[in-house]
Amino acid sequence: MRTLFTGLLASYFAFVFNHYLVSRFGNGVIVYIIPILEEFLKTGFYYLLGGKLITVHLIFGFIEGIFDFVDNKIAAFAAILSHLLFAYITLFIWTITDKLLLAILVSALVHSIWNYLIGRIIV
Repeated sequence: MRTLFTGLLASYFAFVFNHYLVSRFGNGVIVYIIPILEEFLKTGFYYLLGGKLITVHLIFGFIEGIFDFVDNKIAAFAAILSHLLFAYITLFIWTITDKLLLAILVSALVHSIWNYLIGRIIV
C-alpha cells in the first residue's frame, strides 16, 4: 500500500509541476527540466516514504502512460517501459556507488536523452 501511495504521490506532483513548467516555459522543459524533476520525485518520495523503488517508478510510468494513451498508444507503452528502465538505472547506480544523488542524476540524464530521442521519433 505504501508503494502505491508513493507512486501516486510522485505522479500527482509531477503532473502539477510538469503542467505548470510546460505552460510557462514551453516544450523545452520536457528535455531539460522535467526528467530531473520526475527522477527526484519518484526516488525522493520512495526514499522518504518507503515502498519498493522499482514498483514506485512502474506506477509512475503507468500513470503517465494513461495520459499518453489518449494521444498515442506507442507513447503510452514507451512511458511504462522507460520509467521501468529509469528505475533499474537508479537502483544499479545506487547499489554500485552507494550514492543516491548520483543515481538520481544519472537516471535523470538518461531520462533527458530518452525524452529528446522519443520526441523526435513519436511526435
